[in-house]
Amino acid sequence: MRKVPVGVLAQFDADGKLLPVSITWENGRIYRVEHVLGMRVSRMNRENRRYDVVIRAQQTCLYRTGDQWYMEAE
Repeated sequence: MRKVPVGVLAQFDADGKLLPVSITWENGRIYRVEHVLGMRVSRMNRENRRYDVVIRAQQTCLYRTGDQWYMEAE
């Protein structure tokens, strides 16, 4: 697996949580995040977050480290 940097359009909800709305893949294609199923903060590094999301009817993970976002690809 390789880390693929992605662009993310995100918004804050009413509770102040940052939620991804769409991602821009390395080829420039934009994909809408259909659902955010949850978010986890790493115990090792509080700056690392994993968002469990649904994109194109597929459950996948979107990662954020500081201000950078990435996904994994084969």
